[in-house]
Amino acid sequence: MGTMNDMTPTQAETGKTQPAQAKTQNQIRSEATRARILAAAKAQFVANGLEGTRMEAIATEAGVNKSLVYRHFTDRETLFRHVLQLAYEHLRSAEAALELPNDPLEALDRIASFTLRYYIENPEFLMLVGIENIVKGRHLRESNREDMLVPSLIKILAQVIAQGEASGTFRHGLDPADLFNVICSQCWFTVVTQHTFGFTFEMDVLSPQNVAHREMLIRDNVRRWVLRYPDDVPMSEITNLRS
Repeated sequence: MGTMNDMTPTQAETGKTQPAQAKTQNQIRSEATRARILAAAKAQFVANGLEGTRMEAIATEAGVNKSLVYRHFTDRETLFRHVLQLAYEHLRSAEAALELPNDPLEALDRIASFTLRYYIENPEFLMLVGIENIVKGRHLRESNREDMLVPSLIKILAQVIAQGEASGTFRHGLDPADLFNVICSQCWFTVVTQHTFGFTFEMDVLSPQNVAHREMLIRDNVRRWVLRYPDDVPMSEITNLRS
């Protein structure tokens, strides 16, 4: 095993190691093929569901032969698990990148707005999660929570709760799971019921005006759920958004 004296002077002084070996052309092509397969599989699963998706269709959409799909992913179940994991990782990474205000109420506003907008812009995520719930979460049970950045979500929510409780703004005893449910369920409902809700109340649920109204409504609901004295805080001016 080498010692510090075995390093070049620059390495010893800076503590930097040699850069990672460059990828070969074969590795680059393989990763590009894998990415195309995953993108094609995501589109097929969203369009046809788990049972309705065929590996042949995925291969065709990815522009590769079927044997290459099986070389990267042994079966359809494995492929769906990877697609689902990537979808969750994308969302959790975006959440972790949020720059939240120090004020806990404003932080909750930011999280609620982000969640609603993310669901609107990424409806395929909701489809994939719906599929997974139909099969009772069997793919997620084979996944690693840390790799999917689940602890990051819980940490973000717990920190906001702790700040709110410490400042005396939030009531005590709030739980990250309950808080996530209050935020997520309203955002989820907005997107997945847009057509049936819109039919019932004769509106375009996802028009810019209605999205702005729903966003403010969700933020107010979340605030009132966490606050120690919710009646002392005036509602946002949601009534003016439709006038």
